[in-house]
Amino acid sequence: MNRKPISVGMVSLGCPKNLVDSEIMLGLLKTSKYRLASDMNDCDVALINTCAFIEDSRKESIDAILELAELKKRGKIKSLIVCGCLPQKYHKSLKEEIGEIDAMVGTGEYSKIDEIVDSVLKGDKVSRVEDTRFIYDHSAPRFSLTPAHFRYVKVGEGCDHRCTFCIIPQLRGDYRSRPLESIETEVRRFVSEGMKEANLISQDTSYYGRDLGGQYLLPVLLNKLNAIEGLGWVRLLYNHPFHMTDEILDAIAGLEKICKYVDIPLQHISDRMLKSMKRGILKDKTMALIERMRVKIPDLAIRTTFIVGYPGETEEDFMELYRFVEQAKFERLGVFTYSRGDDEGSRLEGHIPEQFKIERRNAIMALQQKISMEHNRKWVGKRIQVLVEREEPAGGFVGRTYRDAPEIDGQVFIHKPVSGKITAGDFYNVEIKSAMEYDLTGEFVMP
Repeated sequence: MNRKPISVGMVSLGCPKNLVDSEIMLGLLKTSKYRLASDMNDCDVALINTCAFIEDSRKESIDAILELAELKKRGKIKSLIVCGCLPQKYHKSLKEEIGEIDAMVGTGEYSKIDEIVDSVLKGDKVSRVEDTRFIYDHSAPRFSLTPAHFRYVKVGEGCDHRCTFCIIPQLRGDYRSRPLESIETEVRRFVSEGMKEANLISQDTSYYGRDLGGQYLLPVLLNKLNAIEGLGWVRLLYNHPFHMTDEILDAIAGLEKICKYVDIPLQHISDRMLKSMKRGILKDKTMALIERMRVKIPDLAIRTTFIVGYPGETEEDFMELYRFVEQAKFERLGVFTYSRGDDEGSRLEGHIPEQFKIERRNAIMALQQKISMEHNRKWVGKRIQVLVEREEPAGGFVGRTYRDAPEIDGQVFIHKPVSGKITAGDFYNVEIKSAMEYDLTGEFVMP
């Protein structure tokens, strides 16, 4: 007699690195024993992959857990499994405060998710948070949570930096690079499944390979990926400025398929703040790096992020950052307000009132809005390659240029052509007709 498959639902929170972990867990559970539920309101097992990086993400994770706990109380779901960074750091308090949780799975235990689900279904309470050393390879099954035309590919796990605002090394351990061959094999498989854009991610993508033999291997990896037939774009996300070598910049500049786009969180520009944050790089070298990037890579789009309201940040520090943003004219930029947690920065003196943090963030974002508009206006009348993401129900299409990472950057809204077939997931030439602060509009250039 065949048993009815166990239905499993997943809520994945946080960054693309978390999304990859969620895909791996779902891939491991996608067997004849399980089926993936389309509705979290009616599943046997609910998994939630959490984020604990900043206060907002911790709150979002807790709220989502409580919502699932309520569904369990009402009999809508049978078991609740909490995964990721939140149980890795706060498993004791979660166990004490939310009794509906049946299992907690830390960042090093994803490969055991099948075994953990089995234990929970037998009525066991499970806590697996001791190990942080997990890193997947190309043989790991992944159930895609993104459209087929783009995927996230982790090149490494963990981090060797000890920035005072960050707890990632506590949650995920020291940096571990995946073997070159494993990454290349995974990318080739994704291309065979329809992927056009590979987004390389880790806590510090520019550090890739340094732990394997002391050399930066990102340029080697980029050369290998550039040779894969059928792959259109390779995008670099989460790069630390300290490790952005000339060899990496030369690879970006010289390899056709590598997007002329670099995501490089700088966090601040004031030397006082950079020293306090233990970033390992100060203002002069940061500014020299940005200038070198602009010279080596024409039409480069730089995305960066900053933290305002870090303990001890004076008005002078903030204005130094503001003027730097005004001068550097980054194509893409985000600002976080510092949030207290279990990081080293929380133990410092000079915490900034929340109102001032918000005012500082809003001031820089208002400035960036103008800068972004200036950049976008330069594209009006020009033709650019666009990866079409989807057709809109109301008509027209939405896509992205090389200057836009999935989910975080701008979009191109494209009028539907009078004739010709447009397929989501393919590249097309588009003539830009108008610009907005973050997005563009255009028309297809049909052959």
